[in-house]
Amino acid sequence: MIGLTVSPSAARAALPVVTIVVAVVTGVLLGVEISLLVIAAGALAGVIALLWSSVQALTGESPLTLDEALTLGAPSAEEEQKRAVLRALKDLEFERSVGKISEDDYAELSTRYREEAKRLIQLIDAGTETERERAEKALAQRLAATPAKAPEKAAEPEPQEADGDEPEAEAEPSSPAPTTASEREEEAT
Repeated sequence: MIGLTVSPSAARAALPVVTIVVAVVTGVLLGVEISLLVIAAGALAGVIALLWSSVQALTGESPLTLDEALTLGAPSAEEEQKRAVLRALKDLEFERSVGKISEDDYAELSTRYREEAKRLIQLIDAGTETERERAEKALAQRLAATPAKAPEKAAEPEPQEADGDEPEAEAEPSSPAPTTASEREEEAT
């Protein structure tokens, strides 16, 4: 017996053809209703295959188990702790506003929670530094690979005909919007 192995790309390419052939055969043998169900099942299988391949592409083409797929977007323990501390700070603000705790207690607890939140945020940022550097490097490479587009000149507005009641006013040319903080500050002064 000869073992037949089919690559995933070949299977993806063959899925529409197989679906149509099976739909035609079932349409002839069992009726149009069953044929439509076969087409719908083939379309569903195609969508699932596309979604799964996109998840695999996001993980670097490595094999992905079901457990890994389910925990891919799960927050880390530090992120959960940070969320709990920030929620506690919000609750503390509310309790102070309704008068449940004194100002001294609020100041002490607020300082403690803020220090803990700062520590957790720094810990999370330190853990994502390598991913951030890798993403920035990939972005720089992609930007360097694409040619820069020449800025297009803005189309001049066509002169509008005046109906004689209002005098024509000469429009001042508009300057481009400031793009950096220093340009915005210069424009404001």
